[in-house]
Amino acid sequence: LNQQGATPTPLAFDLDAYCARINYTGSRDPTLGTLKGLHFAHAHNVPFENLDIHLGQAISLQPADLFAKIVSRKRGGYCYEVNSFFAMILRVFGFQVHGLLARVLFSHSALRPRSHQLLLVTLDNEPWIADVGFGSCCLREPVRLTPDVVNEQGPDSFRLKTQTGHSYILEALLAGRWQDLYEFSLEPFDLVDFEPFNYWNSTSPHVRFTQQKLCTIPAPEGRIVAVDMEFKIHGSHGTRTITAKSHEEYLELLRTHFGLEIVGTFTI
Repeated sequence: LNQQGATPTPLAFDLDAYCARINYTGSRDPTLGTLKGLHFAHAHNVPFENLDIHLGQAISLQPADLFAKIVSRKRGGYCYEVNSFFAMILRVFGFQVHGLLARVLFSHSALRPRSHQLLLVTLDNEPWIADVGFGSCCLREPVRLTPDVVNEQGPDSFRLKTQTGHSYILEALLAGRWQDLYEFSLEPFDLVDFEPFNYWNSTSPHVRFTQQKLCTIPAPEGRIVAVDMEFKIHGSHGTRTITAKSHEEYLELLRTHFGLEIVGTFTI
């Protein structure tokens, strides 16, 4: 919802170009099948990546800039970019979408600020969580906002838990045990609300996004995760690690495993 309490007006995006970008050929009616199909296709074709930060480029959340980056230049982005853009696209398809804010719990023992963006999609009066921007544990498809139901998505399993009915935790089954990914409430946030978080996470020397080059995308049997020069290809038969030994080899690995054509020079 925006400040007036009305659904934002859908923007005039080129849906043909977007569907071609994510290799989606299914229905364009605002149904659950379409939502699942778009989410799956987007997650598997638009990588989570923060490379522009290390190319010295500002991270813009303006709709035209997001379309140019993700669709025209076939790049990815981190949560504020890919989830903001996915929300805009879903509205063009006719879905009702709100932004949500989460506190990341995964791999952090200390309390962190609420800063992760995810989406709430309401379909036939039923709420669904969508998230194409949570890096190495990202959802492949949306999950119904129903606690204690295991969602098996390819090689991954997710579930929601709640203690109050107002706050939820998304969990993933990792290394044989359930681990908390992030906690969120259903308070809606506008695009402008994420601007301060976007600025902080793309400029502060104290956050991981400015310290490491990150890139990840789900694969049919696992995930591909690149942290700086090290690429890990996780699959059903284990993990294969490749370490780029030069800038040129790094760019070639990004091209091979993520479909990214990077223009510019990295600052680290």
